[in-house]
Parts: sequence; structure tokens; C-alpha cells
Amino acid sequence: MALTKVTNDLLATPPDDTGLQDDMALIGFKVAANGSLAKYNLVDQTIDAFEDASGISAGNSTNEIRDSSGKYFSGSLLGSYSVDAFTSTGSDTWTCPANTTEAEVLVVAGGGAGTNGYYAGGGGAGGVVHAAAYPVTAAVVYDLSVGAGGPSQGTAGTDSVFNTNGEGSNTTVLTAAGGGRGGGGATTAGGAGGSGGGADNDSGTGGASTQIASFGSPEVAIGYGNAGGGIGGNAGAGGGGASAAGQGTQGNDGGDGGAGKLFSNFTAYGTDSVRGANGGYFGGGGGGACYDSSGSSNDGGAGGIGGGGRGQSHNLTQQEGLANTGGGGGAESATNSGKVGGSGVVLIRHRALSYDNMTLVSTTTTAQAAPTKGDIVFTYTNGAGSTTLGTDVTAEYSADGGSTWTSMTLGSEGSTGGHNIATAHDVALTSTSGTSMAYRIKTLNQSVSKTTRIQAVSLGWS
Repeated sequence: MALTKVTNDLLATPPDDTGLQDDMALIGFKVAANGSLAKYNLVDQTIDAFEDASGISAGNSTNEIRDSSGKYFSGSLLGSYSVDAFTSTGSDTWTCPANTTEAEVLVVAGGGAGTNGYYAGGGGAGGVVHAAAYPVTAAVVYDLSVGAGGPSQGTAGTDSVFNTNGEGSNTTVLTAAGGGRGGGGATTAGGAGGSGGGADNDSGTGGASTQIASFGSPEVAIGYGNAGGGIGGNAGAGGGGASAAGQGTQGNDGGDGGAGKLFSNFTAYGTDSVRGANGGYFGGGGGGACYDSSGSSNDGGAGGIGGGGRGQSHNLTQQEGLANTGGGGGAESATNSGKVGGSGVVLIRHRALSYDNMTLVSTTTTAQAAPTKGDIVFTYTNGAGSTTLGTDVTAEYSADGGSTWTSMTLGSEGSTGGHNIATAHDVALTSTSGTSMAYRIKTLNQSVSKTTRIQAVSLGWS
């Protein structure tokens, strides 16, 4: 066969280059992502990996929500946050609202009580357990309980629990342990608990923390609690707090309670740094008592930030742990009783998703010449469910700036980097001819069980 005949045959039936087109689009996506590039143009092609929203026509799109961290568009819109607060001790329930799949849960146990005596230790704070993103199921009723503070001197606080019976999609039970009692009187060592109670002068041992650091499979929560302080002189030590251990003593002054922990999404609850009504701190240890003989001027330990009670001083009265903070009670240096611990609290912060069908329309790009064919390559992921091409997501292109549209039949080309690849090639233009190129992608049938996220798009023409 003559070389001319072979050449003519090849020219008459050009090779299929759709795979090469797909590869070029995917490379373009990677270049855009690696360089944090906005939408950019090649010859007869435009590429947008949604590093920003500049490539999308907001005026022509509807229900398009860009996730700035995931760099994708979808029709899912998060509502405003609300907090459900459970402040009464004892058992209760929380019903998960509709379209809610995740909640931030803060569980604070009751604080331990302080004791009395010249060298008495402060009560330990209730344990604090925090789950930043706890999976929940709409309409499920979750059991919970709020722990009480130690009711009398030398008693421990009680536990607080969320999801007591392991309901819903996440069966992990969140348990915050009650705070340990302060040492003093008949009991000298601080008691163990969510945070340990402080020791008195006759015992060098502060109560241990029984609060585990983290748990769940996978881990969904972190617990906070610290040991109570030991001794350092003729006075009681402070109880442990959620973020710091209680201190020992300095001379005849009582030791300070350990500091609680700040949770910035719950500043309408807890205490501030000076034990005010709110501010987001929880789990402060109680202050230890000073050696306060007649006419002495020694000071009791300060209560830890987060509801901890002050230890008794020669001129200041000791304090209870504040309600709904898990604060430990302050110790009494003479004949009065040590103060009770503060009650716990369960706080649930959540917001609902609304699920809308999205129409995503690009800004226009001017072609060098009026095309007759169009190509599209885009990647997508499933936030929930499984997307069916042509049913749950469709694509079109336009050569007249979006006045008229040509439908494109999508096919699957596998996946890359965890993203699914959808393509359509050599789609003949059926809408009005022109050089103002744009694409339109629609997501359909969106709901709590099906959410489609468009990650990157390449539109080409010839």
C-alpha cells in the first residue's frame, strides 16, 4: 500500500483524542489548585477549580453555595447556629431537629465540695467532655443527665452524660465524671474525680483526675480534668480544674484552684475571668483554705476561672462552685462547713442544612471563532448518597452568553484524587451560534440523602 494512501486514510478518520482532552483538563485542575488560581483560559478552553468564586455568574446562578475549605459548589445551605442548654440536674432528653447531622456537645459534670479546717483543700472541678462534631440523627431522642455538685463538705460531684443509651448513628456515650472532694477533716487526701480535689496540710496527695483524655471510635470527644494540688505549707491546696491542676500553697495562704477551660462557642454560658455570669469558662477548681488563727491575715486560695469557689480568708467568705459550671467548692479554714460544688450542664450547639437544587452558570469567555462543537470535563463528589449522571446532575453549554443552551450527555470516566470525573465530548451546537462561551450545570433531586458537590469544571470548544 502506498504511503499516500495510508496518510489519506488517517486524515479521513482522525484518531480519538477524548482521553487526551480529559487528561489536559485534569492537569489544568491540578495547576489551578496548586497555584490557587482563579478561573483561567487556554486556547479554546476555560478551566476553573473554584479557588475563588470569580468564574461563576452569581446573577445567573441559583442556590449556589461555595464551600471555601472544600473548594466546591453545592446547593446545600447551613442555617444559623442555636444552642440547647440543659441546666437542671437529673435526667432529660434532646430531640435532634430535622436536617441536622452534626452537633457540638459540651458535657460538664458537677464539681466536688470543699472541706473545712485550717488546712482544708478545695473541691475539684467536674470533668468536662467536649465533642466538636458529634454525628447525630434527625428525630432521634437522645437521653442525657446533668450532674449535681457535691451537696455537702467533703463530697464528690456527680456525673453528667449525653446519649446515655447510645442512640442514633453515633453510639458513643459522652460521660463527664463528677469532681473529687477536697481533703480535710476526717479525710485528708483530695478525692479523685473528673478533676481531683486539693489536699490538706496533713496529706501531700491531691486527688487524681479520672477524666480520660479522648475516646470514641473514631475519636469524637476530648475530656478535660486535672489532679488536685498537693501541699506546700501550712494551708490547703486548690482543687484541680479542667485545663490546669490545682496549686499547692505558699506559706500559710491557701492554694488556688486550677483554671477551667474556655469554650468559645459557648460564651453565653459558664463564667468570665472574674466569675461573672457568663464568658465560656467551665470547670474551675475550688480554692484551698488558709491557716487562719485569731487575728491572722492569711488569704484563702482563689477559685479557678470557670466557677471555682474561693477558699476562706480572714476577711473574705469562702464561695460555692457556681451553678452550671462544674466549679469546685471553696474550703473553710475554721468551724464553718466547706462549700458545695457547682452543678453541671449539657450544652448542644447545632444548625440545620437546607437542601436545594443548584443551577451553576459560569461567566462568559470569548472564543477566537464561532465553534460548532463543545466539550466538558468536570469533577464532583457525593456529600451524601450516590449521584447519577443525567438524572441528579446535568450539563449544557452556550455560545451566545447563556441566551440559549445545548444539552450534553454525560459519561463517567472514573475518578481522580477521590473526585468522580464526568465528561461529554464533541457535542454538536444546537443553540444559537456565537463566540460568548459559558456552561450551565444543574444538580437535581438534592436532599439529606443526596448531595452533589461540583469540584472543578473545564469547558472546551472547536
